[in-house]
Amino acid sequence: MPECGHFFPFLPFGFFFLFFVIFCLFLFKGRGSWKQNRFDSETLLQRRLINGEIDEKEYERLREIIHR
Repeated sequence: MPECGHFFPFLPFGFFFLFFVIFCLFLFKGRGSWKQNRFDSETLLQRRLINGEIDEKEYERLREIIHR
């Protein structure tokens, strides 16, 4: 009958490794969704122009600042 006692020193390392992998997956998953949901600055400017929050002169001024 084989003995299973010699695997015990590797158990804590296995649990630590599993925890580390799960932690990394959550960390990188969160970053990807944040990047997909954010607007770039020009799109935000266009929305502000469409909604009437800024006029065309202000839009062009801010757009020039962004593209420097």
